[in-house]
Amino acid sequence: MMIRKQLIALLLFILTSISFAQNISGNTNVSNNTVDKNVKYDNTNTNNIISHRHSIGVNFGPTVFYMLIAPSVVNIMFPSKDINNLKLQGNFGLDFTYTYRPADKIDVNIDAGFYAMKTYYDNDSITYNGDVYGIGASVGVRFYYNKKDRASGFFLMPKFGGTLFITHNKEYLKESSTYTNRNTYIYDFYISGEIGFRIDLSRSFGINSGLRPFFDISILDIGYSYNHLLRFVPLPRFAIGVLF
Repeated sequence: MMIRKQLIALLLFILTSISFAQNISGNTNVSNNTVDKNVKYDNTNTNNIISHRHSIGVNFGPTVFYMLIAPSVVNIMFPSKDINNLKLQGNFGLDFTYTYRPADKIDVNIDAGFYAMKTYYDNDSITYNGDVYGIGASVGVRFYYNKKDRASGFFLMPKFGGTLFITHNKEYLKESSTYTNRNTYIYDFYISGEIGFRIDLSRSFGINSGLRPFFDISILDIGYSYNHLLRFVPLPRFAIGVLF
């Protein structure tokens, strides 16, 4: 009987000790004796804490490409005779970007955007004016390369995506003095790789800091395009946003 009581007392003591130890461990990381099950802790390195797994931002890379880089290249290679009507003019370009982090140094990346340009050319038989609208989307996976388990710094991102180009144009046939309106739809699919950096502007604030601003910049996006064979986009990403 005495042995049974001692065993029961010993069992209660062990359970009490375990409960007390868990509370002490929880207090070292999160206040009010609560532990977020969605947060992973590493006692050897506080930088291994996984938090702020989501991010959303605005990418101005397409703004630079469609309004500056692409028109400049086309107009230099194919100059227009009419200085008031360039062969290609950029009107608008913008992307929205979202990432989700399933692992320490991996992000799933989704981009979607809208682009608008104006085209013009003139020769002995025809004058052409057109508006080009593009709707694009892509999905990729970012692999970060750094010395610590964090989703920031240098990354490589294989991705696939597509763009729907819609053209509304008017052609003037000089021989017959007639106008023709035409609408065309062009689908382009691609597989490419993107090289860039993510800068977490306020990581030192800690996991309880709420929204955290970030800055993304990519140097190059290169790959295979279904319509153009080679996909080559300099500075494809110039994004700002928040981690949460």
